[in-house]
Amino acid sequence: MDPEIIKLNLEGEICPYTLITAIKKSEEIEKDLRAGKKILEILVDHPPVVDNFPTEFQSRGYQVEVKKLGPAKWQVIIKK
Repeated sequence: MDPEIIKLNLEGEICPYTLITAIKKSEEIEKDLRAGKKILEILVDHPPVVDNFPTEFQSRGYQVEVKKLGPAKWQVIIKK
């Protein structure tokens, strides 16, 4: 069964709000996220996120993929 994708749109928001919101969401779904039942997909347009999110979530034991979608738009995928 494919994991459920949980989408979080943080476009227009800046750090530290983006990071705090992403951490809270990951903690809400932590059990399923760690079990591979869910993937957290976050849309952002604040450049520091490209460095901050991978560092934070890798330290929590997650895989992090950052995909550039446009000049100032990224998709961050957090999974087991």
